[in-house]
Amino acid sequence: MGMNAANDPRAAGRPSPNKWIRRPPRDAEPRVQLLCFHYAGGGTSSFQQWIGKIPEWVDLRLIQLPGRENRFRERPYSAMRPLVQALADELATVLCPPFLLFGHSMGARVSFALTHELVARGLPLPELLVVSGTPAPSVTDWKHAHHLPEKELIEHLIHLGGVPPQVVENPALLELMLPVIRCDLQLSETSVLTYPRPLDVPILALAGEDDVIAPPEKVQPWGKETSGPFEFVVLPGNHFFLQSLLDETLAPVLRGIERFS
Repeated sequence: MGMNAANDPRAAGRPSPNKWIRRPPRDAEPRVQLLCFHYAGGGTSSFQQWIGKIPEWVDLRLIQLPGRENRFRERPYSAMRPLVQALADELATVLCPPFLLFGHSMGARVSFALTHELVARGLPLPELLVVSGTPAPSVTDWKHAHHLPEKELIEHLIHLGGVPPQVVENPALLELMLPVIRCDLQLSETSVLTYPRPLDVPILALAGEDDVIAPPEKVQPWGKETSGPFEFVVLPGNHFFLQSLLDETLAPVLRGIERFS
């Protein structure tokens, strides 16, 4: 959860025939898809640094939710069920096995709920679900912020390390993005992610050692959400280890991808 300077509508992402997806160009024939879901307040630009570090044969697809970047005029979702229904509608004809899902913070919760929606619809399932920087669904005692007054919400975001200085110093941009962040946080914090049975999908869970929202002990119970293999990796960072420890974050993800090389 955080804010990205690229959320400024003047810095919109690459246009795409499907507004839900930004697909960086690749020269090699794709052998596996990797779909990435951004954190609260972020957008597809959150994964900009990934583009040069993912093998050419990986079809990288960055999911763009409404309310930011090239979709800034659209109303953001604040509830999980309608969002994953819309996502499943859009992705049903795009998913091409084998594929993996990666989500960080809010994005991890969205990708998890989406996987259950794919199960319900009898659609193809990911070969690996990577959930990063968010408490497991069975954990309920974690800090919520969507209801905080504006000043406290900004302080909370700064404390997490998700607000660049140029955004803090730009009141107009801050005012523009706070309603989106609040909707994102509401979606992430209030959605009930309980299902009749665990997934039969391998899960990789990533945690930041110093993450005040999702410390390792709150992330490890993700193992309960699958009847398949489970891997748990702790990285020496805060909530935004996704950005500060890019190579370390990508390493276990790339190990999962390499099975399709």
